Amino acid sequence: MSILEEIKNGESRILEFKEIMPESLKIMKTAAAFSNGAGGKLIIGVKDKTSEIVGISKNDVVELPDKITNIIFDGCFPNIIPEIYSENVDGKNILVIEFYPGNLKPYYIKSYGKVKGSYIRVGATNKPADIEMINELERQRRNISYDEEILYNIENLNLGNVRNSLSNKIGRSIEQNELLTLKLLKEENGKMYPTRGFMLLLGNNIDFEFARIKCARFKGDDVEEFIDQKVFSGILYEQVDNAINFAKTHISKSGVIKDIKREDNYAIPILAIREAIINAVVHRDYSITGSDIKFAIFDNRVEITSPGVLPKTLSINDIKSGKSEIRNKVIARIFSEINYIEQWGTGIRRIIAECKKNSLIEPIFEESGLFFKVTIFNLSDNNKTPINDDKMPISDDKTPISDDKTGTHKKINEFSVDEKKVITYLKDNEYITNSIARELIGKKDTATKNLLNKLVKKEIIIAIGERKNRIYKMNGK
Repeated sequence: MSILEEIKNGESRILEFKEIMPESLKIMKTAAAFSNGAGGKLIIGVKDKTSEIVGISKNDVVELPDKITNIIFDGCFPNIIPEIYSENVDGKNILVIEFYPGNLKPYYIKSYGKVKGSYIRVGATNKPADIEMINELERQRRNISYDEEILYNIENLNLGNVRNSLSNKIGRSIEQNELLTLKLLKEENGKMYPTRGFMLLLGNNIDFEFARIKCARFKGDDVEEFIDQKVFSGILYEQVDNAINFAKTHISKSGVIKDIKREDNYAIPILAIREAIINAVVHRDYSITGSDIKFAIFDNRVEITSPGVLPKTLSINDIKSGKSEIRNKVIARIFSEINYIEQWGTGIRRIIAECKKNSLIEPIFEESGLFFKVTIFNLSDNNKTPINDDKMPISDDKTPISDDKTGTHKKINEFSVDEKKVITYLKDNEYITNSIARELIGKKDTATKNLLNKLVKKEIIIAIGERKNRIYKMNGK
């Protein structure tokens, strides 16, 4: 992707704009946040609110790299060494400070210290890392997952219950040595200790009360009134089974008789829901205490929301193409052993495939703050707003967009800056949501809704679904 295309996509978890060189403290916060995460680029010479390229002077191109390098070197620890270079875009000079994911996390501002000076990237902003996040960054440095850590304060382990439960699920006997191999147990100085993964799988509600799934069936398409709700805790794979049974109880279905037997067809495929719930349980960030998985069923969709954004090396497009990274290695191994995971990296693609097979629109996968959400719609591709044949997708700045009401044509460069961002985003993506558009244009919720409604009235995009869970597609795409 060219630098111009990156700028058009707006600020994000890996991209930050500044019109002029920011103050030293802001540079240090950005340097630490990008280094603690997936890396990223700070681009100077671009307005952060509008993504307008304003450029910097030739003198700044020469002088700023040394100034910025010194600020970061003197102010951050461990040492952060970015790559700094200039680009000429549309005849204007911009300065790109590119940071790479660090191996010595956590990175922090020296004068603040590690506890108060560590920063992370949340959406398009830099946020102070709390102690839980700092601990997670230190685990990343040691290349150990949260569920592999030893719990030294647990005594009187009842290994028999775990072995029996796993043996029944796997279909063969599980001996104590295999518990060591699976890293459910670790041995130190001749003594056995459980890992966090052991206690999570066991369903220890005292130490991990947040390791649960909250399920709710709401009336209609919003959360104003619920019909039923359940909270499932205990052994993790039993939580999955219970949540799926909850889905089967509350998702509408129709029966078809085939070869004398009745087959139930659910409005939303259960296999897609199963994959989404398993993905949430296996890949959620258990180090974020006080947050649980939420499974919400509405008339027109289901939502599965889990704590933790994608690992630093992955993007939404990566997971849709089959790439994966295991966050919880112990839990993932067990779910693989009991055949809840068939093959790494296939879960998201299976969700998409099941929806396509059932003629449903493609699910939405999105990050919001420190959470990851999957939305699967009970909305058929055949039920969308009718599309006129004379609508044309935008391919470049000169492509006309027809306007049936006036008979005239508009060019993309005749739209506002924020409208261009939405249209450009939809050139490369199937749909956009209000939350994605809000981050894209950097405006508040009301302004974002007004912008999207304006594009709908112009018949540039179409709206699908109701209220806050509505998605938008190019008219004709």
